[in-house]
Amino acid sequence: MRLYWDVRRGDEDLKADDPRLEDLRSAGIVFTEPLTDRPSTRPLPQVERTLIRRELDEVERLLQRVRRIPSVLDTLDQAASGSQLDTGAVEVVKDQRAINHLLHNAIEASATIWSSQTRPRHPERLAASALRDVALLAGGGVRYRNLYPTSARTRAPETDYARRTAETGAAESRTSPRRFPRMIITDTLGLLSDRRVGEGTSEPAVVVRDPALLAWLRDEYELHWEAADPWFPAPADSPSDRELIERDILRMLAGGNTREAITRTLEISPRTYTTYMAALRDRLRVRTNEQLMYVLGKRHTAADA
Repeated sequence: MRLYWDVRRGDEDLKADDPRLEDLRSAGIVFTEPLTDRPSTRPLPQVERTLIRRELDEVERLLQRVRRIPSVLDTLDQAASGSQLDTGAVEVVKDQRAINHLLHNAIEASATIWSSQTRPRHPERLAASALRDVALLAGGGVRYRNLYPTSARTRAPETDYARRTAETGAAESRTSPRRFPRMIITDTLGLLSDRRVGEGTSEPAVVVRDPALLAWLRDEYELHWEAADPWFPAPADSPSDRELIERDILRMLAGGNTREAITRTLEISPRTYTTYMAALRDRLRVRTNEQLMYVLGKRHTAADA
C-alpha cells in the first residue's frame, strides 16, 4: 500500500526497474511511462476491469480445454481400435459457398470465435456481417474476439463493426502493429487464408480440423492478442487512435524502414502517412524527418539519464 502511494506521489527515488514494483506491475497497477521511463499508476477501476477480464479469460481457456477432451479421446479410441483416422484434418477449399457453409456450421456449434483480418473489409459485406453477428451475439452463448491491424482505426466500416459488436457485451476487438495471419478459428475448425489479400469470391481457404493443430492456432492467436491494443471499449488511459498509428510509424522509422515499407506494412495510404508525419513535425517544431527522429532520440536519452 505504501509503495503504491509512493508511485502515485511521483517519488523521485523510485525507478521503473525497482524490483519492489514487480507485484504491482504484474497486476497491471503500475506501468512505465513511455516518454519519461518513470513508474506511474493506472486508474483503479481500469485495473479492476483488467484483472476481472484476465480471470475470465483463464476460465475460458480452461473451458476450451475441457471441450477438446471428447475429440482427443475419440482420436485415441480410433487409434487403439485400428480404425482409419480422419484424412480431412487439413484441406484446401476453393469454392466460396462451401467455405461459407463450413464457417456457418462451425460458428453455430461454437462458444468462442477467434477472428483476425489483415486487410480492409468490403463495406457492403461487412455491413451485412454486422447485422448477422450483432444478432448472434445478442442472443447469448457465443463470444467473439476480433483482431485488426492498427490502420483499421482510420476506416469507418471496421470502426463501426467493432463498436456495434462490442456494445453487445459479448465481443472485443483489438488492433496490432504486428503482421499476423488472416484466419477464423472456432471450437471445431479453423479457416486460414493462403494469401494476404482482401476479401474475394475466389480466395481459397485452408481448413484445419485436427484438434492439436487447432490448439496450436489458438495459442498463436493468443500471442498476438495479448500484445494488441484494446479498441472498444478502450481503457480510460489508453492512447488515442492517432497516437497508436503515430507510434507504429515512428517505431518503423526508427528501425530504418522506408516510406514504402511503412505504408505497406501498416496498410495506410501514402497520403495518410504524409498527413501523420506533417502533424508530428509541426507538433515538435521541426522541418524534416531526420530532425524529428533526432528530437525524439534526445527525449529518450534525457529520460534515461
